[in-house]
Amino acid sequence: MGFIRFLLACAVVLCHTSTIMGYSPVSGNLAVQCFYIISGFYIAMVLTEKYNRPGGNYQFYVNRALKIYPAYWLILVLLVGWSIIVYYFHYPGTLDFYTRYAHPTLPTLLYLVLANLLIIGLDWTFFFGIHQNGGLYFTNDFNKTRPSVYNFGFNSIAWTVGVELAFYLFAPWLSKRKYPVLLLLFLASLCLRCILAGQYTDRMPWNYMFFPTQLMFFIAGIFSYRFYTRYVKNKAGLWMQFVPYGLLIAVVLFYYQFFPETYLKQSLLFLSVAVFMPFAFEATKKSRADRFLGNLSYPVYISQSFVIKFVFARRFPKIIDLGFTSLLTVILLALLINILLMEPIEKLKAKRLNRLHAPAA
Repeated sequence: MGFIRFLLACAVVLCHTSTIMGYSPVSGNLAVQCFYIISGFYIAMVLTEKYNRPGGNYQFYVNRALKIYPAYWLILVLLVGWSIIVYYFHYPGTLDFYTRYAHPTLPTLLYLVLANLLIIGLDWTFFFGIHQNGGLYFTNDFNKTRPSVYNFGFNSIAWTVGVELAFYLFAPWLSKRKYPVLLLLFLASLCLRCILAGQYTDRMPWNYMFFPTQLMFFIAGIFSYRFYTRYVKNKAGLWMQFVPYGLLIAVVLFYYQFFPETYLKQSLLFLSVAVFMPFAFEATKKSRADRFLGNLSYPVYISQSFVIKFVFARRFPKIIDLGFTSLLTVILLALLINILLMEPIEKLKAKRLNRLHAPAA
C-alpha cells in the first residue's frame, strides 16, 4: 500500500499547484478521504498486532507523535523563516494576517499559536471568523469571512493531520469495539454528513473538515482490516493479491478519465479503497520498495506548503510546468527529510516497540 499512499500524497500536491500537462490523478479532497480509510486500516492493524498489551496505548500515542511532529516542526520552522523574510521585503505572507489584516486578541493569539505548534485545532480554523477587534466568532461558511482564519496557519494544509489526531485519540477504543457498535457509529457519521449536506448544500467545512462526518472513513478502514485478517491474510493467492492491487492503482491514476463526477462515482472510489486494500496490502507487505515509497508519503504531504511558497515565485525555474516542478521539488525535499530525520526516528520507534514486547524480568 506504500505506492498507493505515495500516489495519493502526490495527488494532493498537484491539487494545490496545477496539473501536469493537463493530467492529474484523483483530486486532493478525495485523496485525503482515501487516506482516512487507509489510516483506519493501518491503525487498527498496529493496535491489534503491536500495541495490544499493558502499556500499549501509551506507546501507541508516543510513537504516533514521533511519526508526526518532528517533520511537521521542521517544516514549520522553515515556513516561519520564509514568512519573516517575505514580510521584511513587503511581499504578502502569513505574518500579514497577524499584523495588517487583523490584530488578534490575546486569547485568539494563544489559540493560533497552540494550533500552529500542536496541529490540534488547525482543522477548527475553518469554523471561525475573526472580528475587527481580533476576537473569534463561529461561522458556518468560512469563505465569507475576511480574513479567513485558516490563513493564520503557517502550514494550513496540515489541518487534515488534525483530523487524523482526533481519530488517534479514539482509535484504541474503536479498535476493540464489536461490529454492531462500529456499524452504528459508521451510520451515524454517514447520516450526519447527509443532514449537514442538506442544510449547508454539501459545502466545506461540514463535508470535509468536520471530524464527526469523516469518522465513517476511518471506521471503513477498520472494517477493511478485519476483512483482511479473516479472509485475506496468508490465504489469498498471487492473482487474488495483484489483480485488486492493479485495479486500485488504476482507479487512483485514472479516476477523472472516465465518467462524469457524481456522488455515486465518489462512493465507488471509497468502496474500491476499502475492498481492494486488504489484497493490495497482502501483495506488498514484504516489499522494501513499497515500504520506502509509503514512508515518503507523509514528508511529501507535510512539506508541500513550504515548497509551494517559493516554487510559485516567478524567478523559480519551471520544468515542464508548475505542477511537475512542484511535485519534483517536494519529492526531493521529502527524500532528504526521510533520510536525515524520519529513518532515525523509525529506529527509535522500533526500540520502544521492542521494549514493549520484551518479557518482564
